Amino acid sequence: MNLPELTVEDLARLRLQECQGTLIGGLKVACGLGISAEEFGYRMMMEQDIDWSRVAGNLERIAHIFYEHYQVTYGFGASLQVGIEGDTLRFNMPSISATAAGQLKHWRMSAKALDDLNRGFWRALTENAAITAQLEFGADRHTVAVRHD
Repeated sequence: MNLPELTVEDLARLRLQECQGTLIGGLKVACGLGISAEEFGYRMMMEQDIDWSRVAGNLERIAHIFYEHYQVTYGFGASLQVGIEGDTLRFNMPSISATAAGQLKHWRMSAKALDDLNRGFWRALTENAAITAQLEFGADRHTVAVRHD
């Protein structure tokens, strides 16, 4: 069998692709079972072994959790800007759906569904971590502003 030797860069690209594929594939199955994209995102956050009330209002901890999520899932690198100013944590990043366009096409899922999944993630924190999140999904950039309640 003649399989190619993979470089570190190849492996990083494949990990991103598989991570996005697992997330979007799970979303596809959930929607097929009648669970909305937003509800799937919400349940994903709530089913983890994380007590979101323990990070209540801790914008720095929330920044670390989602910084890792966005980097591992979408590989934004320096294009992901994260900062806390006063009582507001802000994530500014390239479009999630544009970044995952290949997997969205592969799974025949819409950009709106992926946006709704992300709304579900942040709804879980809004309801359980004493924050308010405002999401803006633009064609080229996505912004999430998180405020401590």
